[in-house]
Amino acid sequence: MLEENESFKRGREIFVKVGMMKSLGASLDEVTEDSATASFIPGENAGNYMGGLHGGAVAALIDTVAFFPGCCLPSGRKLTTESANLHFFAAARLGEKITAVAKVLRNGKRVIKVEVSAFRADGKKIVHSIVTMLDI
Repeated sequence: MLEENESFKRGREIFVKVGMMKSLGASLDEVTEDSATASFIPGENAGNYMGGLHGGAVAALIDTVAFFPGCCLPSGRKLTTESANLHFFAAARLGEKITAVAKVLRNGKRVIKVEVSAFRADGKKIVHSIVTMLDI
């Protein structure tokens, strides 16, 4: 396995190539062997019809950061999302930093389950998710 600092370096090299994350202006902030953190400050391109943060923008961040704990993509595994179950708890405003934290729950040979929560700048949880990925 890669060491944590190598995982973070490799993860950032991959993360900056994800088109949706480029569009959102998201960054990969931390990587450990079994966790990853990413964030973005949503602009108008991430807005909904009411002028708040679109749930799809948060879902994209969640689906992406789930792949970035060191034991996943940074380690060289080829993965795809099998399912993502999202529960929305609170709204967020444009211009307010959103942080998503991914933690590996199960790291099997073919299936990885990752818990991801997204938070507003004030610490309020806005989304909780379980993402299931398949090793392809």
